[in-house]
Amino acid sequence: MTTMSILLATDGSPEALSAADWLNRWANPSTVEVTVATVISPPSLSWTAGAGGFMIDAETYTKAFQDLVQDEHVQAQKALDDTRAQLTRCPPVKEEVLLGAPPKALVEYATTHHIDLIVMGRRGHSALGNLMGSVSFGVLHRSPIPVTIVS
Repeated sequence: MTTMSILLATDGSPEALSAADWLNRWANPSTVEVTVATVISPPSLSWTAGAGGFMIDAETYTKAFQDLVQDEHVQAQKALDDTRAQLTRCPPVKEEVLLGAPPKALVEYATTHHIDLIVMGRRGHSALGNLMGSVSFGVLHRSPIPVTIVS
């Protein structure tokens, strides 16, 4: 019996959790290996100044940047935890936090780790995703392997 390797992409949104529910119903736990992945986009921290301008010291900037990165990691872990809790029939073999633009990071992971199928929700809750275009749309159009988008 051949094992199918599935990448379940999540951001912890209701749509992503629906994809986990779908995978629970569809997948045969004895024939699938599930990797759950979430993506952290590289944080950017910019300061704007009024007409008078201002300066910020390196220590304050570094602390603010570290806090931002820590918050991203906490949110990523929550997304993984919530998704793992949904996968009652086929618990994940691996969990990954990827770094980069979500469509590119997910497709690169899938191709380099010989994933057979990417499963994801139709739309997540990322404001950046809504601004730049749907992550699922980006994955669908980049991926050389099958993608299932659950609505």
